[in-house]
Amino acid sequence: MKKTFAAFCTLFAIVMTSCIGDGTAQGNATGEDTLAVAPIEEVTPTDGEQQVTGVAIDGAMNSILLKVGDDTLSFAYPELDMQHRASWSIDDTVTVKYYETAQGDSVTLVTLGSTT
Repeated sequence: MKKTFAAFCTLFAIVMTSCIGDGTAQGNATGEDTLAVAPIEEVTPTDGEQQVTGVAIDGAMNSILLKVGDDTLSFAYPELDMQHRASWSIDDTVTVKYYETAQGDSVTLVTLGSTT
């Protein structure tokens, strides 16, 4: 049993040493690191800022479903900072300001009540 454990520990140490390395970066033959990065697509508004006011009927983290008349609208705002998003509950009246973009809606403000 001790020999098996010692063999396992030795194997583990060899594997960990090969994974960790000696702290030097692996690069190309000139010693430069290269990394291919896709360009970030710009989110450009196609129209001016719009807003919609409705009743919150559901939502999850960083998203909301609004009932506006007979329509149900969905907005996601994962990149919106905390000072531009209100805490809301089901049945609250909520206003969402947004831009329409080629990639979808870009929310700029989530606030309680109507802004009109």
